[in-house]
Amino acid sequence: MIISMKLRHRTLIVSSLIMLCLSLSACSRFGPRRVPADSFDYNEAIARSSNEQMLLNLVRLRYREVPVFLAVGSVITQYFYLGDMNTGVSFGKLTEGASHEIVNAKARMLYAERPTITYSPLIGQEFTQQLLTPIPSELLFSLVQSGWPPDQLLMMGLERLNQVENTHFGTVTSKESLEGLRTFQHVVQLMIELSRRRALEIQSNKAETPDTRSLVFEQVQDNDTQMLINELKSILGLDPESSVFRVTRQLIKRNPDEVTVRVRSLLALMGFLSRGVEIPATHMEEKRVQEMILPVDAELRSLLFPLRIHSQVDKPIDTFVAVRHYDHWFYITHSDHRSKQAFGLLTYLFQMQAPQAQTLGPMITVPTGQ
Repeated sequence: MIISMKLRHRTLIVSSLIMLCLSLSACSRFGPRRVPADSFDYNEAIARSSNEQMLLNLVRLRYREVPVFLAVGSVITQYFYLGDMNTGVSFGKLTEGASHEIVNAKARMLYAERPTITYSPLIGQEFTQQLLTPIPSELLFSLVQSGWPPDQLLMMGLERLNQVENTHFGTVTSKESLEGLRTFQHVVQLMIELSRRRALEIQSNKAETPDTRSLVFEQVQDNDTQMLINELKSILGLDPESSVFRVTRQLIKRNPDEVTVRVRSLLALMGFLSRGVEIPATHMEEKRVQEMILPVDAELRSLLFPLRIHSQVDKPIDTFVAVRHYDHWFYITHSDHRSKQAFGLLTYLFQMQAPQAQTLGPMITVPTGQ
């Protein structure tokens, strides 16, 4: 009987040791299992932070404030797994003539995660220059060719085609500028239609420099298409007998075989899109922001405000992106797909144009696990 009890107790000790070893070995495999979950969590958090930062800067521009950008430089996560075990054996007599062996075993495992995130302020001459420098026209047309909606992309990105000028960020929209906006939209629609009919194409001049492009009209036999070509050339003041026009930014003393194509800078594009910020009535009464004239025409309204940013006092629920500025919340709704697309285009162009790593300025390192 005594031998049987001792055997059971020894079996218990061995079983405890085996279970502890298995638990510690499982800890050694716990780290790799955390990689997929943590990578997706950090990816989602950085994307959400980037969207909120861009929205906040659009609101700041509408309030005539300076935008500030902060990039995530690095994310370093440390994992700690600690385990220990205590065992003890005691002997005693419970009844007359019978001895009893008591085995105590304790095991403990600790897990800790300590992420360290480094933020880099995007400042300095290089970043400022890239904000103010026009977006390369080849990037804009490459996005059109890759399938991005051309009407929205060109109306948002283009600043001028020869003497036909797009609207710009300003406090008051004049009647003349609204009529010019209608003409600019018509020119863009003509270009899109001719491209759809394969009668107009932006081609690279590989014989010169890689970034040199030309506006090329194809020879067509279709009378309707030829009428559209003639109309576009007439509005832009192009030579009706020529079919190839070199793209240039020069407006004054432009050669007859050239066409002026000017693209907005990132800062100009952000300023244009900030038109769509809905200003609270209290802020308007306090004259924090200058009011813009809203045209009654629904078509012009959509052209002037491709991005709609709503505002309210209480925190909105179920939004695409929302930020708090002063005493109000500003947000884009999930159901406004046109605004989401315009916001996504701005974010994409910002990522392509602006540097995401800077050595200038201070580095902010935040240990978030404590």
